[in-house]
Amino acid sequence: MGIRKLFILLLLFALCSAVFAQRKTVKLLGVAVEGNTTTDANMIRLSAGLTSGMEITGDGFQDAVRQLWRLNLFSDIDIVVDREIATGVYIIIRVKEYPRLERVELQGNKKLKKSDIEEVLTLYTGQVINPGLLTRAKNSLYDKYREKGYLLAKIDVDQRPAAGDSSRVVVRFTFDEGERVQIKRIDFYGNKAFESGKLRKQFKDTKEDRWWRGADFNREKYRSDLDKLVAFYLNNGYRDAEVLRDSLYYNDERDEMYIDIWVFEGPRYSFGDVTWEGNELFTVEELNVQLPFSKGDVYSKEKLDEAVYKNIGSLYYDRGYIYATAAPREVLDGDHEIDLHFMISEGKQAKINAIHITGNTKTNEKVIRRELRIFPGQTFSRALLERSQRDVWMLNYFGNVEPAVNPVADDKVDLVFKVEEKSTDTANMSAGWSERDRLIGSVGVAMSNFLGNGQRVSVDANFGRYYQSYSFSFAEPWLFDTPTLAGLSVYSTRREPYYIGYRQVSDGGSIRIGRRLRWPDNFFRGDWIYRLDRTSLSEFSSYYQLYNPNGVVTEDWPLISSGVSQIINRNSLDRPEFPTAGSEFTLTTEMAGTILGGNVDYHKHTLRLDWFTPALWKLVFYTSFQAGYMEGIGKSAKIPYLEYFFMGGDGLSRSTPLRGYDDPLSGGTAIAEGGKSMLKYTAELRIPIAPNPTIFGLLFAEAGNVWPDFKRADPFSMKRSVGVGARIFMPMVGIIGFDYGYGFDRLDQSGNPDPKWKMHFVFGRSF
Repeated sequence: MGIRKLFILLLLFALCSAVFAQRKTVKLLGVAVEGNTTTDANMIRLSAGLTSGMEITGDGFQDAVRQLWRLNLFSDIDIVVDREIATGVYIIIRVKEYPRLERVELQGNKKLKKSDIEEVLTLYTGQVINPGLLTRAKNSLYDKYREKGYLLAKIDVDQRPAAGDSSRVVVRFTFDEGERVQIKRIDFYGNKAFESGKLRKQFKDTKEDRWWRGADFNREKYRSDLDKLVAFYLNNGYRDAEVLRDSLYYNDERDEMYIDIWVFEGPRYSFGDVTWEGNELFTVEELNVQLPFSKGDVYSKEKLDEAVYKNIGSLYYDRGYIYATAAPREVLDGDHEIDLHFMISEGKQAKINAIHITGNTKTNEKVIRRELRIFPGQTFSRALLERSQRDVWMLNYFGNVEPAVNPVADDKVDLVFKVEEKSTDTANMSAGWSERDRLIGSVGVAMSNFLGNGQRVSVDANFGRYYQSYSFSFAEPWLFDTPTLAGLSVYSTRREPYYIGYRQVSDGGSIRIGRRLRWPDNFFRGDWIYRLDRTSLSEFSSYYQLYNPNGVVTEDWPLISSGVSQIINRNSLDRPEFPTAGSEFTLTTEMAGTILGGNVDYHKHTLRLDWFTPALWKLVFYTSFQAGYMEGIGKSAKIPYLEYFFMGGDGLSRSTPLRGYDDPLSGGTAIAEGGKSMLKYTAELRIPIAPNPTIFGLLFAEAGNVWPDFKRADPFSMKRSVGVGARIFMPMVGIIGFDYGYGFDRLDQSGNPDPKWKMHFVFGRSF
């Protein structure tokens, strides 16, 4: 046998011996632990997986060490054989523990408060201190300094044994914060199509230092701004544009940063021919309409994505093809034109498998389901899904309504409406005492979702020395589980002449029936109300006796009104409390007397149009138009004084509100004469402040007036005002707010111009 063969045999024998040694098992007769001062010995044994009586190999000992390292409690771990006998071995697990934290000391921090640093560190007394933990804490502090603009801050971490306890340490962070770094200049190189100033404007969060703003540097926001820069090029025809490289450097004092950016623009492309493949549901003409560009238009990645994901995707999604895709293939021709070939995969039409309602802790499920416009078994429609969400929102029972589409098969989906209950009940109770009014107060409750069934109940009582009013109303919006409203109300009012110049005694009630309509569209509804009222006015003040507005003093009281009102309403608002889109139209026609009985005869008509339009950011532009006209019926017709049109003030009485003026408009006399015609225009810019509870501010301009009859109505003779205001929707209280308006056309009691500001408080009305 040659020397070479002998060497190979010896090598194989050595390898086999090593493998055999690793696979050979021994029995543990005892496991001791040394070096632990705070860690329980049994926990160490269990974590290592070593117990007396077990059989273990050399690999097992290595696994035990690895498992102990994973605890991050020890700086050193050894497993040694204490003694060996014929039946097994006794071993010792020797560990050296990391110290535990006694306290943290901070030195040199001026720009970061101690509370801010502690929030970042999240270190606590008794915590095990290891190098990895301190490194992570240090990096977190660096991130915090970068957020503040201190990019050159330096942090040193050291530790020393705590006095009297060698197992604990004091960790000290020493800060060299340096100066806050501001971006002095951003320069671009390689740009020919756009000026550098135009490119700088694409950076939303990375700006140059100016006297009116700071220019802190945030690396993540900077990277995001670079992506915005490339997107700007892609949306302006430069399909090949990219950022080649950038350079960030400082001045000698290291408090100013300079950024240089090199870009590659490439040629400018335009859209070319468009072809389609795989479309069966829609024709080529129908698909071409969805493209927000035409042949020859400048290439835009944003418009291409809009066509694919928004327009074409929505087209199929609305028909129930929720899995449909449109993949554009871009083909470059020789004239820098991009031809597009859309590959359509329509998939199967999805149907509704089931609809689930979650989150309704108070409202009965049927109250929500009856508002839905989409049902199990129907073909999925996003338009019907969004309409269902809107109708549930308009109940005004929920702070949030979130629909979700969950696929359950390639042709079936489940819908989930997740609602968040909010307080829908309002209550008030107040009492007081004064020498003039004696005991005064009010108590009332309004429940718009009574017992979770959607019924509306309201009870109110107001009392004082000169005023008492009591009312009760009930409404069932879904009579016999049909979209039919039925309701009734009764009231009684007593007013003494101390405040208003006459004594009033009114008693009455009404019954109401309403129905949702499907024509002209399903946003319409109609309501019909029969009202019976008996009112008597007496003990008129000297001013009323002098002016006798509308013949109120010489009227043959009491007057009994028996009338029917028809209300046609169309409401497409998207939200009940803070609408951002949609409109509301209301036409009210009332006829009293004649064949209906009573001793008054008149007809009255009011029209109101409200529009909500989204503006910049989250601002909402609100406009409103109101008009009214009434006339008596017959030669000896009577119109109750309180039924005339009045305007002015905050609208808490019978008047149509007109901010910046007294309630009601008096026309320069002490007593207001009601009108038979009325006009009012309003424009508001609403600024959202908080969503829950809803809070918003507003700027307004409005104009309005009333006239004795229709012939004298003049839309160019209006009382004008401007101002500011705010609204808040409070649980258990409802809407409260204020308006501060300047009336341009105010008159004093002598009829002289008296423009000035006036404060108004608002309760129960948002617009």
